[in-house]
Amino acid sequence: MKKILRTAAVLFSLVASVCHAAPASPVSSIIVMPWDLNQNKNLPSELKAQGVSHATVYLNWSDIESRKGQYDFAHYHRYVDAIVQGGLSLLLVIDMGGRPYKDETGQIVPNLSTVPRWIVAAHPDMAMRNFSGEASWQPDFADPAVRKYADPFIAQTVEHFSKRYPGKVLGYAIGLQEEHEIKYGQMGYQWRDYKDSTQQAFAKKYNAKQPVINYNNNIAAGVPKAEPLLHAHKEFREARLQEATCAYANVIRSKGAEAIGYFAETFTSHDAIYATGIVEKLAPCIDIAVIDFNFYDGYGLVADSDVLPTLANYMGSLGYKKVMVGAYAERWEAAKKTQELMPVIRRSIAQSLSQAHVIGYEIGGFQHQANGGALASLEMVKLNASTPKPLPATSGKPVGQIKIGILGSTTNFHVWHGERSAGRNPHRDALFASYKILSQEPGMDVHIIGEKNLLQDDPIIQQLDAILVPHQAAMPQSIKAKLTTYWKNGGALIQDMRLGEFDENGKPTFDWMHEVFGIANVEWKKRGSIFLIDGKVYRLKTSKTLYTSYASITPRAGYTLVATELLQKEQGIMVKGERTLAFGFMPQLVEDETRDVWRKLFVREINKTVKSGSSASK
Repeated sequence: MKKILRTAAVLFSLVASVCHAAPASPVSSIIVMPWDLNQNKNLPSELKAQGVSHATVYLNWSDIESRKGQYDFAHYHRYVDAIVQGGLSLLLVIDMGGRPYKDETGQIVPNLSTVPRWIVAAHPDMAMRNFSGEASWQPDFADPAVRKYADPFIAQTVEHFSKRYPGKVLGYAIGLQEEHEIKYGQMGYQWRDYKDSTQQAFAKKYNAKQPVINYNNNIAAGVPKAEPLLHAHKEFREARLQEATCAYANVIRSKGAEAIGYFAETFTSHDAIYATGIVEKLAPCIDIAVIDFNFYDGYGLVADSDVLPTLANYMGSLGYKKVMVGAYAERWEAAKKTQELMPVIRRSIAQSLSQAHVIGYEIGGFQHQANGGALASLEMVKLNASTPKPLPATSGKPVGQIKIGILGSTTNFHVWHGERSAGRNPHRDALFASYKILSQEPGMDVHIIGEKNLLQDDPIIQQLDAILVPHQAAMPQSIKAKLTTYWKNGGALIQDMRLGEFDENGKPTFDWMHEVFGIANVEWKKRGSIFLIDGKVYRLKTSKTLYTSYASITPRAGYTLVATELLQKEQGIMVKGERTLAFGFMPQLVEDETRDVWRKLFVREINKTVKSGSSASK
């Protein structure tokens, strides 16, 4: 423990050196388990001394209602009392997700879960099933029997802890599956839910069986495997999850408390097997949203400090008023590389806290989650004594500043789940790199927007000078129509290639919104080339990050080639029209020695497109 405390002091000094004092300290929470307190009775006061303000505590349904209708909270009093008496406030996770049960030493108890045995015994069909018909630990949150018992359990729990710890509970999190996030559970990469009642509900709505989605699409391989019911299945799953989540949130709110929602990282093809599109549908129901990242992309460790700030920005665009970022390290802990991750998490949290709607952060996934050992998260705490000053909230934009929306289509990542072209996910890379580059420009106010913002004509859309669509290759026609309307109404549109080349079910459309962007023809090139731009020579080399070299575009009449090939002057990789700009490659992902040149060009041409459109509209 002394070693952990020493590490905490080192990390805190690093954070303090790059942060500015904020008018109010953010929420800083750490996951605390019973076995952590059993190993260290002074843990709460030590955490408080290190700058932690809250403890995140899980409340298991099976502990509280081991007998039907009899609620016993005494099991938690000893632990939660100690936390509060030690000076910490609380985030309480109401765990109904059915994860494997751990005892007070952190060991898994065979054949037990966080769902009471009596529910499982009385309703053997209440569990979700995968497409092989195997039952899971996870109860079906849409099952009437589960809802019948879950509602009073939530109400009793919220009422009890709110009365016992007045003013000390930030909110109550809705835990619907074994990892606590509001998303579908996953076990062995098999989609849920395929039990009879769900199959019948889907068949009634779509007159078809639920599709079985258990394959990976790879854009480098060409046309994806089209699935006629892919988008219908996505909407069906998300609608059920939305209805259940909002119903449970209303129970929490009815007791005068705030509802917390945990959301896994979205915009990643690996996590697209979850219902991550639900994040766009729950802002009206969730008071505090926690968006998390475990610095792992499903294939390997990812030391990227920009993911959480990007996701936090997106959550703000979706309408979440209070957002926390969750930084978890269980994968790094298992690989014995936690120390390498520490500065990355420190930077990530500091960047996230600079956003006005981000009220705090949670850390976890260290020793106590990896193997049930002692709490090892102290080295990540005390980040809140000197935090970045939040950016001022404004309804418009400063004079002379360009406001840009970057579209992140959850549909795109749903179609391209499992994407791993050349060992990378180019959809995700293009989106995150675009935000990182543009948000660092002093003259740009950048927002990650979602399909929801376009479909609902969100006021944020009217405030944007431009919308950039970064390699969102699969997109519903409804989104294309909204983008077209935005352009016709005077906004600028930019794409870095392949805008909606496939529909929401993976069927090719052979269209990059050609009429809007003035594209007559596209010819794929697998080798690098040399281009002439404003009289200067630019070299583009092949790269794994680009997964294919470039698309040579022939423009329509009335559109201008900005970057022409030296040997084919009628073709090029940049086509400009009235308030439009289409790249035939992803300049933000170039990684060789020409990287800075292409990134500067990326920013410059976006600026020119927006400003020329603004001048024309005056």
